[in-house]
Amino acid sequence: MAEELGIGHSRYAYFEDPKRFKKRELPLDLTRQIAAVLSRRGVEPADVMALAGLSDAEAEPEARAVEAARPAVTYFTVQAVMPSEAALAAMFETLLALIPAEASRAEAARILAQQLPVGFGAIGPAVIDAEMGATRPLGGHPPADAKDDRGQQPPSRN
Repeated sequence: MAEELGIGHSRYAYFEDPKRFKKRELPLDLTRQIAAVLSRRGVEPADVMALAGLSDAEAEPEARAVEAARPAVTYFTVQAVMPSEAALAAMFETLLALIPAEASRAEAARILAQQLPVGFGAIGPAVIDAEMGATRPLGGHPPADAKDDRGQQPPSRN
């Protein structure tokens, strides 16, 4: 939690320790930050704002502000086919070559996030072959050394 709040672990532990933090309520700014983090996990911001000692009427505008600041996200379930480990390793090697040596971790992460769709696109589309229990390139047949998810050679397609 401390990392997500952007504070040190000892500072966060201070607020968790009733022997050290003697106040009944958390500071309002910290409570806003906690509400923002926990709202991404499905916790109602108004409930968190009670930790700052706010009444329901006082917590409501604070909760609306937290919700308004949260990026809009849509969740959906999709079946996805992942490339083989070898294809992923080759893709990541290519993507890592794009990272300047002097890049920080944050910069490297941003570059990788931006280029990941391109990397997957370069691997090419694949389809699920239910008969084989594996994937194969779109419009092609599995390579001779292909194995299904159980490590078995797929049946011949001659």
